[in-house]
Amino acid sequence: MTQPAPPPRGPEDATYVEETVEPVPQRRVVVDEAPPPHNIWPWLLALLFAAAAIVFFVLWWTNRDDANTRTVPDLTGMREQQARSEADARGFEVKTVRRTGFSPAGTVVDQGPSSGAKLEEGARVLIVVSRGRAQISVPNVTGLKVEAAKRVLTTANLRPQVQQVASDKPAGVVVSQDPAEGENVARNEQVFLSVSKGPSLVAVPSLRGLTLENATQRLADVGLVARIIRVSSSEPEGTVIAQDPAGGQKVKKGSAVRINVSEGRTTTTGGATVTETVTVTTLTDTTAIP
Repeated sequence: MTQPAPPPRGPEDATYVEETVEPVPQRRVVVDEAPPPHNIWPWLLALLFAAAAIVFFVLWWTNRDDANTRTVPDLTGMREQQARSEADARGFEVKTVRRTGFSPAGTVVDQGPSSGAKLEEGARVLIVVSRGRAQISVPNVTGLKVEAAKRVLTTANLRPQVQQVASDKPAGVVVSQDPAEGENVARNEQVFLSVSKGPSLVAVPSLRGLTLENATQRLADVGLVARIIRVSSSEPEGTVIAQDPAGGQKVKKGSAVRINVSEGRTTTTGGATVTETVTVTTLTDTTAIP
């Protein structure tokens, strides 16, 4: 049999149990939130515009109209006038700058811009032209003795070169120089000195017994002139009977040689001696011989 349930307890039978419940601490939850998204479209548009500008510039540069552009020629190594003509033919103006250097004077040693560059017609091209090595003004040594002339040139950092020449000036005297006084030349440049070796001497030909015509021709052949004196003689008329200087002697070129030419026997009138007229070739002179 099922036992009946016990009767409920009365209130007086209730037992109260008091529990102390401690508060549960609250935990703080931190949630990382993503930053708000930035607007990158302005930057992308700027980059696109920049790229488009670069592409446009490249296309313009490669497809531009070259009608007004010229290629700069290579002017280095040319003479200045040649370089100017070449640049002018391409439609460029030329500005020249000069500087001292080892290249020959007047030679283009540099240029700007360099060859191959493209410039508009009428643009200016700079050329650098050598003025050669340091310049020295040549002193005047003409008329000096050769040793003195050498010292003057050596002191001026120039190199004398001597060559002997025939001259009426005394032997050893500088009669000419090249380059001339006042010319500008490079340091250690040569200066050629023509130094007199004294008058040029020639041997007098032997003329005795020749006809006047033959004697004057022989003298002319060696650079001498005839001084003709006509004298009476038993020798045939027109024959040379004497000369001075004698044959074989050496005299200056251009000197006069006296030749006595027979004009036959002397005639007298009343005891008086007939005078003879002296004829001198190339000289104006008339002398009476008693």
